[in-house]
Amino acid sequence: MQISLEAGSRRIKEKDAWAKELYPTVHERLKQAAETLPPDRPAQAFADALTELVQAQADITGFVVLHRWVEILERHFPPQLLVPEHTTE
Repeated sequence: MQISLEAGSRRIKEKDAWAKELYPTVHERLKQAAETLPPDRPAQAFADALTELVQAQADITGFVVLHRWVEILERHFPPQLLVPEHTTE
């Protein structure tokens, strides 16, 4: 049992080191992909929110707490977007 625990711990540490090394590269690819979207399209808000949430997750290297999710989503999806008469065009 001890050997299994130690092996599991080692695998977790290896995965964590791998992720920390690769994160800047994959996050940059996400940002570049988001930048290719036309700024006035609905998909841009989703890409911007996802990019910011990914960065928030990386900044704390833990879980993004609920109030932080709400702050980010509120910024990218304000209430006026739900008003049928409101258009971005």
